[in-house]
Amino acid sequence: MSVSRATRDAEVLEGEWECMDCGYIEEGASNRRPKRCTECNAPGSVFEFFEYEEEDWELDDETDDFDDFDDEYDEVGDLDDDDVEDRPAPPGR
Repeated sequence: MSVSRATRDAEVLEGEWECMDCGYIEEGASNRRPKRCTECNAPGSVFEFFEYEEEDWELDDETDDFDDFDDEYDEVGDLDDDDVEDRPAPPGR
């Protein structure tokens, strides 16, 4: 059995295989399709490969835009009580 040049020279990509039946995700290489889904036992043919994008996701402390947001708002999006106390009372109170 001879392997074609196109198959031998194909680029191997890193990414994730997702089971289209149940949504299970398995990390791996583009040339290594899972044989079966470990969650729902579906055959490997239902997996689709999604390549990782090459981006720099590292954030350093100086560029973290969420620091100010966290200080001003609580977890439900309302102003923190501490911030409200620092504001003057509305007229008539």
